[in-house]
Order: sequence, then C-alpha cells, then structure tokens
Amino acid sequence: MKGTVEFIKDFKRIAIVSHIRPDGDAVGSVLGFANFLKRKGKEPFPVLKHGVPSVFSFLPGVNEILTDLPEADLYILVDASEWERTGFPDPDGPVVRFDHHITGDRYSEHDLLDPEAPSATSLLLRFLKFWDEKALHEDVVLPLYVGLLTDTGGFKNREGTRAFEDALYLVKRGVNPRKVAELIFREKPIEMYRLLSLALKTLRVVEDGRVAYMVVRKEFFEEVGASREHSEGFVEYPLSLRGVIVAMKVEWDPEGYWKVGLRSKDGGPNVAAIAEKFGGGGHYFSAGCRVFGEEKEVIEALLSEIRKALYG
Repeated sequence: MKGTVEFIKDFKRIAIVSHIRPDGDAVGSVLGFANFLKRKGKEPFPVLKHGVPSVFSFLPGVNEILTDLPEADLYILVDASEWERTGFPDPDGPVVRFDHHITGDRYSEHDLLDPEAPSATSLLLRFLKFWDEKALHEDVVLPLYVGLLTDTGGFKNREGTRAFEDALYLVKRGVNPRKVAELIFREKPIEMYRLLSLALKTLRVVEDGRVAYMVVRKEFFEEVGASREHSEGFVEYPLSLRGVIVAMKVEWDPEGYWKVGLRSKDGGPNVAAIAEKFGGGGHYFSAGCRVFGEEKEVIEALLSEIRKALYG
C-alpha cells in the first residue's frame, strides 16, 4: 500500500470514476475517496456517468458528482473490473484500479485488488486507514459504510467476519447505522413497488425448483413511470424462494441490451464464471453482464450456461 500512497501523492487533479448505473458500493467508493483526497489537499473529481440514484442523495459530496469525464492528472477506477464499464472512452492519463471483483484488468503496478474484500469500500477503508486514519471524518466514513451495507445485501451476501469488523469500525467513527438503514431501506419511492408488481408476474422457477428468474421489460418502466434505479435489488426476490440456489434478473436497458443480474446461494455455482461467458463478471455469489438479443433468446442462452454450471 505504501507504494500506491506515494504514487497518488504525486498528483494534484484526480478523477475517481466507477461503473455505469452505479450501486451503493460505486457511489460510496467514489464519494468516500473523493472526500478523503480533498482533506489531503488534492483536487478530486468524483465521476459517475449516470449520476447518483436518489436513494443515496443524503451522502456528503453528492452534489459534486460529475457526469462527464474531466481532464485530470490521474484516474482512479473504483468498484469496476475494467475501464469500459465506466461508459467513458479511455482517459489520456495513468489509471489505478481499486476493486474487489474476481475478474477484470490490471492497469498499473499500483492497483489494489482484493477479491476477499466484502465491498470495494472495505478495500478502500483499509487503504485510507493506512494512508491517514486521522482524515477519516464523517464525510469519508459514511459513504464507505453505505457501500459496505449495500454491496453485502445488508450483510447477507459475504462470508467471514471482515464486513462486521469494518462496520463496527465505521460506526465507532460516527456512522449511525439505524439512520442509514432507514434512509436506504425504508424510504422507497412508490414507483419501485409499482414496477416490482409487474416484474413479479414474470417470475418463473425451473430446473426442478433450483433456478428462478424474473424479467423487467421496457413497457413496465413506461407504464409506471419508473427509471432504472427503481429496479435495484429485484434479483433478491427470485433468490429468496425456498429451494432456489441460482437466481437471475433480466432487465431491459435503453442502450439496447438486457442487463442481467446473477446470484447464487451456498451450494450453487460460481455466477461470476457464468457472467464471464457473456463478457461480464463479478463475485462467486453475485455477478452481472450485458446481453444483446431478443428476450426469449437471451433467457435461454443464460439458462443454458446455468445448466452447464449446475450439472457439468
């Protein structure tokens, strides 16, 4: 870590960038890192091409998020397996990647990659503590906690004690876990439930009850006036069915592809390996990809790979 700290110290204008359609881990990583760098006298640019979902609007620094990539001396890629996932062309400058996905590219000798980290913000927490623990003020620890909470599915999706150790540390630094939980889990817009009611009608269980999936179609968004952020977390519904060990959400995207979320339980296959077949990636129990084609063909192609993973 020391070499990475010394490397970053040499740059003034630093862009912190994550993937399109950002989740809590992407938003928390970008804001936590940017707020930390500001305290270290740098000029950080937090960047998310699709902006920030409204559920995270309470985070400090959210109004400073850029949706266009600025010119910078250094580009830090967080919570993304490759630069392409940012939605921006390759930057004209050095790139350093901080990530916890088991798939992806390397960009420099200073990359920090830890597939054992429960979230990208967990990895960043270790790094920022090493750099300067005194700079971990509320504007830094709150985004880091949100990333940890959401990417572990409320501490359901990762093994081991590290997530709880990190959470305890962040709470001791000033995070109010009850307040954060209420803001994220108990402040849902009505459009989310209207969209969910339509998506649940597509719920199907196959492979003798071991696999379940649901579809979120273009007309669903149009009918209820919902946006893409309102479908976040829908994959948990097929996953929650008794007996299911692999779940999938197939969702229409306005850019012309189907956004696929894959999840598995203990005893299930490595869904990151399945996602890689379609150019995606992720974690053993949580992964995603983008697939072009007609709905029926896309679902059958995905189910074919799931069957291979299940039965060999």
